[in-house]
Amino acid sequence: MKKVLFLLSAFALIGCDDDDVVNTVSGNAEVFAVTGADVGGAEGYTSIDSIENEYPITLPDEFPAGSEDDLDNKLGSLGINIEDTGCGVIDTSGDVCFGAGSDTVCVPDEVSKLGIKLYTIDMAEVKAAYDNGFYPKLAAELLGDTYADFDIERVNCSSIGL
Repeated sequence: MKKVLFLLSAFALIGCDDDDVVNTVSGNAEVFAVTGADVGGAEGYTSIDSIENEYPITLPDEFPAGSEDDLDNKLGSLGINIEDTGCGVIDTSGDVCFGAGSDTVCVPDEVSKLGIKLYTIDMAEVKAAYDNGFYPKLAAELLGDTYADFDIERVNCSSIGL
């Protein structure tokens, strides 16, 4: 019983939510990619595929993003089974970057929020997903060489245009 309490306390200290605890105990983890963004002056979320065409914004090639269909198909083509999906929003009013060291990719200032699609997958498949453009929600704990210094607010997928 002491081990369970210690584990739950450790999860709370590193910022895990209830879904993270349930996923970890069941051998799963969440990865995500950006599907859209709330750009200053626009109404609602703009799909990630349209941002560079509609606004003077350039997204880095390494940005963890894609359309919902592309992301679903990419995981499928990798043979990664999707246990569950959800959606979320990342507030980018502060500096929000993905990665670590020289591989850091930051969100352009014109973007106020990111709409993301979350995928629950087997923990053993997180590295393969990461290597193919998905970002682990618990990046620091799972891969060691990356970090996630932002909060994800879970939202209904329709609120971000999915």
